[in-house]
Amino acid sequence: MPSIPSHYFWRNVLALGLLLLTSLPLTGVAQDSTTDPLEQLASLQAQVEQLYQEGNLEQALSISTEMLFLAQDTLAPDDPGLVELTLGFQAQLLVEVGYLEEANQLYQETLGSLQEVLGPDDPLTLTTLDKYADFLEDVGEFTYAQELRSESHQRSIRSLGEPAPQTLTRLRALALNLETQQQLEAASSHLQTVLQGLEVALGSQHPETLSTLSAIARVQQLQGQLQKSLDSLKKLRTLQTEALGAEDYETLSTVEALAETHRQLGQYETAEALFTEVLAQVNIGLGQEDSLTIQTTSHLAQLYEDTGRLKQALELHGQVYELDRKLLGDAHPNIATDLNNLASVNQRLGSYALAEQQFRSALQIMEDALGDDGSYAANIINLQNNLAQLLESQGLYDQAEPLFKQAFSNAQTKLGPEHPSTLALLNNLAFLYESQGDFERSELNYKTVIQLNRKVYGESHTHTLANLNNLGYLYLRDNRPQEALPLFTEVSQAWELQLGKTHQNTMKALNNLGRVHMQLEDYKQAEPLLTEALRRRTKVFTKRHPDTLRSMNDLGVLLGRMGKREEAVEQLQNTLALAEEVLGTSHPYTFETLNNLADLLEELEEFGSAHALRREGFARRNIFFDRVLWVAGDNTRQSYIGMHRPEQDAYLRLLLKQGEQGEDIALEVLNVSLQRKGLLLKITSETQQVVQMSNDPVLKTITTKLTETRKELASLTLAGPTPENRNVFASKIHTFEERVNALQLQLGQASQRFRESLKPVAPEEVVEQLANAALVDFLVYRNEDDTLQLLAVVVSDGELNVVNYGELEPIRELIEVVRETIQDEGSEDEDVMMAANELWVPLWEPLNEYLGEQESIYVAPDSVLNILPFDVLVDDEEEYLIQKYDLRLISSSRDLVAEQLPSAEGDIVIIAGPDYDSDEIINSPKAKEVSRKRSSSVAQGARMGSGLRGLRFDPLPGAEKEGEVIKKVMDEKALTTVIYTRRDGEEQRLRTLSKPPNILHIATHGFFLKEEESLAKRIKGLSRGSANRLPPPADNPLLRAGLAFAGLNANAPLLGEIDTDNDGVLTAMEILSLDLTGTQLVVLSACETGLGEIHEGEGVYGLRRSFQEAGVNSVINSFWEVSDDGTQLLMSKFYDKYLSGTPPRQALREARLEMVESMRWSAPFYWSAFVMVGRSS
Repeated sequence: MPSIPSHYFWRNVLALGLLLLTSLPLTGVAQDSTTDPLEQLASLQAQVEQLYQEGNLEQALSISTEMLFLAQDTLAPDDPGLVELTLGFQAQLLVEVGYLEEANQLYQETLGSLQEVLGPDDPLTLTTLDKYADFLEDVGEFTYAQELRSESHQRSIRSLGEPAPQTLTRLRALALNLETQQQLEAASSHLQTVLQGLEVALGSQHPETLSTLSAIARVQQLQGQLQKSLDSLKKLRTLQTEALGAEDYETLSTVEALAETHRQLGQYETAEALFTEVLAQVNIGLGQEDSLTIQTTSHLAQLYEDTGRLKQALELHGQVYELDRKLLGDAHPNIATDLNNLASVNQRLGSYALAEQQFRSALQIMEDALGDDGSYAANIINLQNNLAQLLESQGLYDQAEPLFKQAFSNAQTKLGPEHPSTLALLNNLAFLYESQGDFERSELNYKTVIQLNRKVYGESHTHTLANLNNLGYLYLRDNRPQEALPLFTEVSQAWELQLGKTHQNTMKALNNLGRVHMQLEDYKQAEPLLTEALRRRTKVFTKRHPDTLRSMNDLGVLLGRMGKREEAVEQLQNTLALAEEVLGTSHPYTFETLNNLADLLEELEEFGSAHALRREGFARRNIFFDRVLWVAGDNTRQSYIGMHRPEQDAYLRLLLKQGEQGEDIALEVLNVSLQRKGLLLKITSETQQVVQMSNDPVLKTITTKLTETRKELASLTLAGPTPENRNVFASKIHTFEERVNALQLQLGQASQRFRESLKPVAPEEVVEQLANAALVDFLVYRNEDDTLQLLAVVVSDGELNVVNYGELEPIRELIEVVRETIQDEGSEDEDVMMAANELWVPLWEPLNEYLGEQESIYVAPDSVLNILPFDVLVDDEEEYLIQKYDLRLISSSRDLVAEQLPSAEGDIVIIAGPDYDSDEIINSPKAKEVSRKRSSSVAQGARMGSGLRGLRFDPLPGAEKEGEVIKKVMDEKALTTVIYTRRDGEEQRLRTLSKPPNILHIATHGFFLKEEESLAKRIKGLSRGSANRLPPPADNPLLRAGLAFAGLNANAPLLGEIDTDNDGVLTAMEILSLDLTGTQLVVLSACETGLGEIHEGEGVYGLRRSFQEAGVNSVINSFWEVSDDGTQLLMSKFYDKYLSGTPPRQALREARLEMVESMRWSAPFYWSAFVMVGRSS
């Protein structure tokens, strides 16, 4: 049950302490000049009281002020009557009207005056000090109030003695303050001292003693010491019954608290009997509208909810809601509490839409009622948390994540890092990350919250145990059963001892313990645990409870693993039907049960039934992805894809088991590729397009923040760790990456309303586009043993077929051999052709029988095939594929039917041969100041940071000449072209373009640094020249790939400290911030610009991907370093044909074929390095 402050809390409304002056005769005589001042004061007091009762607070305050002036002239400064008028009337009215600063000043002045006149230890001074502390607590200043409480207690010891009842009650007030601040151990210790003292001084049945015992029970409950709290309440009930009688209101309130504690302990029968007993008494004596009646009814409803009697719970919560509306109206915070309780039950009944509506209404009411009142912030934060949990439970992570983060941020700011609400939210964020598949971040959060709970509550508190249980569950999901086992064992034993066998937490731990033993293949241990957990849950909750469905699923899986497969199928079928009915089709439990049932049916070789389930699960997951991925950050998107990738792999494996040649099967395999391959690239690039084309100010603001945050991340990464920050460098990087992810999430949410809801591309649409061409769509998947496998869908002449290659590793090794042979200066043409043919045999020859006579072939590579130049493969007739086929590389088969963006209207831009030694930036005043500081640090013994500061590149005269040759071709075609070379070849040229260029050609050094690669290995083949020094890289692949611009060599030592917009290094991450929407072609005439970090199903994370995300239609990039002369020749031939009207793919192919046929340039080293990837046009 989500926690919300009880009705009792809200019904203790702060009242004005309108205390009568004992020295004043309250005759109500009319005022005149002869009236006695005391009579005038009495008359004014009566008027204030009347106005207050009427709600006319401003006028009451005005007359109270007049009354205070009269009293100050009439009464002595140390007169108790003056103090009562000042604090009991004036200060309280100031608070009610909202003049808190004025009220605070009045308290301070009154206290100061009394201390001066009477002394610090006088009883009236101490009473005033206590009232000032009361005021501070009312406005949420608990820390300062704690200081005053402690001071008041110490003064009371001096003046009255430690055993005095007044001293003890001041210590109790300090304890209650500490309780509010969650300093429970100290609060408990003080309260025990007070109780012992008051029992001696006043007796065990005195109201002050009983009040203290009640506070002890409450603090014990907060400490998670429910049994001790129960014992205290039982003692309190006995004492109150003896002193006040069994039917006294205070006694009945204690019985109600006793019943609630039994409920929290899972002792439902005892609790229900006590709740019924209280209701019988209060209904007779006080009626349905009394606050104790309403509170008891609400708690009884929660008991019904706990025990699965949801309709009865809903009925009682509804009664409370209607009573509160009648008594308090629709805008009172109690109404928010009632709606929260109704929403909680509706959530469990599966009425998610109604529950969401009620949670949102409750949140709105609470915010309207309380505003920014810090003392009640927890109520709003708890409602945000409950709403987020509802969304998360439905798998609506896109909506849940920002709400969790907002609530967590509010909790940290307003409640502090160790407040229960803050800790609960930290736990819930960990659970959200777990649900998203981000196990590393989830584990970090769980461990943090466990550490904090141990500090705040102790080792055995139920909150600490719950977090240990959650960490164990994470280990379970992450296939780390050996780490989960001791956690679940500890938690199960502790909860059974503390809460009893039928408590929800105990049963959860018991079931988890069974699951761990099942994962460890210890089935004899697992079966009795899972069976007992299911028996208890069914008895307590019925079968329609999520916990029961969890147990049903787990037992079904266990039965299957034990060989009881028929029994297991029946169990899982029943579970799936119930889960779909109770939880819905997109709930994580429903998905899990569906997948488990499909696994089992496959084992029984019931492929038809398994196929139907896999296909349905795939369709549902597509809907899920469409809902969540667009409004998530990149890290979260990758986590989602990675976590649910096994479902896709299982679907593909099953399709292949049913026969590779069936066209229906091939259509389904193609559909998998259409829906999933390059999905993240599709989302990020389309979101970027929305941002650039919408002109929405909100989107522009978020984009600006995202650009700045990426810039800060790049600065930190480029600078690398230094002696000053080496201990916090990793955490700083992590913080900036989190900010980038959060801003991407905001961008996705804000752009959602501008994104047209497009119908997914169907395989039949792709087939229709291939009347005069064929398609080979490669897909990589994982086998049951986790080895990578390769398949391809071939579409040709309207027919579809699947080729299953088996294990990917042998092909990967051959690709590596081909690439190395081509780049080896000692290789002969025969060596290259032999290596290329050895790869052609397993990779391309199996396709020939399905390609027919088609010569134009679209190729959508996956995994390591993304860095293979397919044109270089050699067939058995010793011909390169480029000589037989027009091979067209695309990122996804979706590109064959995707709509084209309008072409950019900017000029053709060439940046070629930058002067890497340019000192223009380094000589700027800011850079000189940075350099001066750096020199000082080095002189003092500081070591320069590594990062990318070691970058150094040799000049590229050939690149400058290449740019000039291309510019000449452009001029001949009368095309407007801008060229930047040498010192003008600055990075900022790309940031200051007035319009996206139609064509962008960049001839410079490029680099891609492998993760954690040593300096010696990194030099190999990474740059266009040979004498280049490359530094240790960072983790992010988009910060390990880049292009070099003017000034880089001079700026390198200060990278990260000078403005990254023009520091000479353009990383792949920085490219994401460029506006290249509609740019038709980007040519990266630099080494290895086609390389990057390979992600299954997503291609290469590097320069090419970043340009595509930035809005570019097609990118030409290179796989290795090529000589300047060879590059100039290829580019001049290409542009001559392209600018004469030949489509860019065809132009590049014709230029390369001319080189193949020439004597000098026929080696693949020259012509096969550059490839184009883009859309079908």
